[in-house]
Amino acid sequence: MDSPKNKGLRDWLVFIRTVDAGSLSVAAKELNMTAGAISKIISKLEDYTCTNLLVRDTHGIELTIAGRLAYNKALDITELFQELLEELRNPQKQIRGILKLSVPVILAEFLANRWAQEFMEMWPGTQIQLDARESSELSQDVPDLDNLILRSGKPENENIVYRELPGLKVALIATQEYIDNYGRPLHPNDLSQHNIFNLRHNGFGTTLKFSKGEECYEIDNINNSALSSNNHLSLINLCIEGKGITLGTPGWLKSDYAKQAKLVILMPEWALEQVPVYLVWRPRKIYSPLFIAFRDYIEKQWIAR
Repeated sequence: MDSPKNKGLRDWLVFIRTVDAGSLSVAAKELNMTAGAISKIISKLEDYTCTNLLVRDTHGIELTIAGRLAYNKALDITELFQELLEELRNPQKQIRGILKLSVPVILAEFLANRWAQEFMEMWPGTQIQLDARESSELSQDVPDLDNLILRSGKPENENIVYRELPGLKVALIATQEYIDNYGRPLHPNDLSQHNIFNLRHNGFGTTLKFSKGEECYEIDNINNSALSSNNHLSLINLCIEGKGITLGTPGWLKSDYAKQAKLVILMPEWALEQVPVYLVWRPRKIYSPLFIAFRDYIEKQWIAR
């Protein structure tokens, strides 16, 4: 890729990764280059095309109209080149290679770690890189979208591909110690007398919606005086210490970690609204056998969890 004949393609790959990263400094770190070297490459492309591709300032970079056209076409060209390499290197379409899966921290610690390891054992020659991430902000320019993301909440960007999975069933949980000290809530209205930890995460919102048969009940602005966090495990750990009530899932409660804490599901007769869950990835003209196999495997594992 670094030979003189290949430098043109390499330069466009650098341009693509810079746009994806959103800044020269971030791209430099990802590509193990200096920001100055990347700036020179982009300047050379601009000289070659006789047009400005990027607007650069202290806040980052922004594509010009010509830059957006160049970015989209360069993506098409590099994808065709990757398709050619895949066909030449892997004519039998074997499942092999490296792929990244990004999931919320709580899933990385309790579910996705086992899924990734089991997949690699099923398919020697594959490597799954598991990334724990709490941010739910996704766009076409997020580098993670080169791979696979499992997330809650429907993506809002029209330029990404997503597959809806069965929703996440959630429950209110507390320790027996907390119940002994502060009482057991029997109706959603009773929760106003308790410390309810808020999970700030896309798909959860600030309203708890309960249903029991034909009866429905909503709680807005869940206990504003309680701690809120975008990290689920941080709230569960406080719950384990008997500090309050938080959201959890029945699946996670089966873990040895939760059993030792003697966590109790509260008001099981009241069903909480399920959280929507999606698999998200960047659109491609061709997907590797590894990507297709792993994407479908993750979907099956989520359904069977």
